[in-house]
Amino acid sequence: MASVRLGKDLRKTIFRAAEKAYDSTATEATVDNDILEQIWKGIVDHPTHQAYSKYVADHKRSTENFLYQQIKKTESNRLCVSGYGGEKEDHRIYLDLPTTRTSYIDYGYNAHHVELSDLHLSSVQYLAIKDKIKAVSEKRVQAATDKQHYLRQIKALLESCNTLKQLLDTQPSMREFVDDELVRDMHKKVTRESQARERREIAQVDSDLINQVVLTSKLVA
Repeated sequence: MASVRLGKDLRKTIFRAAEKAYDSTATEATVDNDILEQIWKGIVDHPTHQAYSKYVADHKRSTENFLYQQIKKTESNRLCVSGYGGEKEDHRIYLDLPTTRTSYIDYGYNAHHVELSDLHLSSVQYLAIKDKIKAVSEKRVQAATDKQHYLRQIKALLESCNTLKQLLDTQPSMREFVDDELVRDMHKKVTRESQARERREIAQVDSDLINQVVLTSKLVA
């Protein structure tokens, strides 16, 4: 049988499968529900929210009414929080609320956009929430960095091999990311272990990292 070459499309398919496996093992860092509720209370206690909320409750008019149209109403189960001391001035973080809620502070297409310092919070609450969100943000940045490191390993490995057999000889656990039919059609050409080891060294592949992701993705599936 003919050898299965690693063309552009096959490399892309395997790369995406490897990325999907990594994502299945990852858990996004977030804040405790208590912090979320404190942020939400800061929103509902805000004078703007209270004023517009009262207006809507007292005047159930059509959206053709000019004032009603100007109300910045947002319905979402997500918070978009800024002003917590991230790496950039406009740094923001998205947090999931347990339920869909309505706010009247600022219009957001898919989230309640809030500046932490604008919310009605005590100084103790503000500092505690700021520290918690900043810590979560840093964990997410590190998680993104770790993922990119893993994907660079996968890309280097794919680019170091010309055929599917070379890929599987070099890193057997990559078998989990390859369609069964392709494996059956693979040309069974003998490849010496020394050649496989050499390709790993050239690509600077961390075999243990890839093996760990494959194993963990199986356990969480």
